[in-house]
Amino acid sequence: MSVFDNLRQLRDVALSIGRRAGEMVLSQPDIKKRVDAVTESWRDSREGVEAWLLGIEDDLWVWIRRMQEQAHRTQAKIERVQNAGNYYHALGLRPGATMAQVKAAWRQKMRENHPDRFANDPVAEDKAHRRAQEINRAYAELTALLTGREDRRGP
Repeated sequence: MSVFDNLRQLRDVALSIGRRAGEMVLSQPDIKKRVDAVTESWRDSREGVEAWLLGIEDDLWVWIRRMQEQAHRTQAKIERVQNAGNYYHALGLRPGATMAQVKAAWRQKMRENHPDRFANDPVAEDKAHRRAQEINRAYAELTALLTGREDRRGP
């Protein structure tokens, strides 16, 4: 028999003695009650910690979503400011125009380029439609830029 076999056999005997000693100790009612109380306390503590960690995880995901939304809004504002020159140009205005000037220019441009004015000419109507979309986009973006609101209907 090799040394390793002797060590394995010794380990098995030690495990068997440990199991028997545990069974003998737990066969005594007072010790069994104490072990059960400690086990129950440990289980309750573990469940409490797990619930606490899940709450932290939920709070973290809420915070992450809020930061993503804020980053998205900030990126939209940056793009709006970067493209403001194009929007003013689409409405025939110089940068720095007031909200009243933007609104008046939008109305004028829409009167000139409304697709309904070209109902008898499909090519001109399609061109007017694309131009009206560009004008409406410029008006919406400048309105958001000048008022600080993402959506004219919102606060």
